[in-house]
Amino acid sequence: MDSSVLQKNTFVPSELYEILAKIATTNEITASERSILGQAFLEDNLTEEEHRLVNRLHRSLLKGRIKLV
Repeated sequence: MDSSVLQKNTFVPSELYEILAKIATTNEITASERSILGQAFLEDNLTEEEHRLVNRLHRSLLKGRIKLV
């Protein structure tokens, strides 16, 4: 299997705040970013604060404040 495909959806903890900052700035999230955040949530590698941030982002997505592009 192509390693670049695996890397696209792999959660790297140091990228979390970078991804969240980009989403907050643009009010847009890509399918790849959504997948990475979902993977991070499933892996349970997040701190309590990071869980809250991802949950807040998810609520914003559900309410239409953030657009999936």
